Amino acid sequence: MNNLHICLLVLLLGLPGTALAGDIGDLTAQCDSCHGPEGASSNNDVPIIGGQSAEFISDTLNSFQVWGRPCIKSLYRTGDTTRPGTDMCKVAAGLSNEDIEALGSHYGKLPFIAARQEFDASQVAAGAALHEEACERCHEQGGEVAAIGPRLAGQWVPYMKSTLKYVPTGEHQVPPMMERGLGKFSKEEFDALMNFYASKQD
Repeated sequence: MNNLHICLLVLLLGLPGTALAGDIGDLTAQCDSCHGPEGASSNNDVPIIGGQSAEFISDTLNSFQVWGRPCIKSLYRTGDTTRPGTDMCKVAAGLSNEDIEALGSHYGKLPFIAARQEFDASQVAAGAALHEEACERCHEQGGEVAAIGPRLAGQWVPYMKSTLKYVPTGEHQVPPMMERGLGKFSKEEFDALMNFYASKQD
């Protein structure tokens, strides 16, 4: 078996680790070294992956394999932090279909632990209305359900902002409906939407 670096990135997914392909225990242990215990990230630039749907996690890893998401280089957060950084496209390239299916299944069965983060309470109501109008169809129950799309409520807002900025450039491929929807938001509306998701901390 080949040595590889492994961690997931959603909304959205993404940071590094080292493991042996095919060993789910090693794979998940290394993912957790970046994304936190059971995928509950404590770093605001690293997505929470525990509790996202198995299908979404698998689709995201498959997308990284074909460079369908931004491949942002990142340094290690735990263990030997002097190691050179890596990115999710390199990570995903070393995964087999069986690895991807197993990782999706593992994280899909875990609870989603919402991020504790600051938000502007004065923008939450406006953000909730925008979600209901433009996002509820795929991100159900106020974005709290991982169904057609990933759970957005309680996800780290700095992470979401950092990855969604690549949608207009084509580096982060999303469904056409989402791409069109994001393009219609003003900066103020987008900020309100993010504050709504940040407010969901239960």
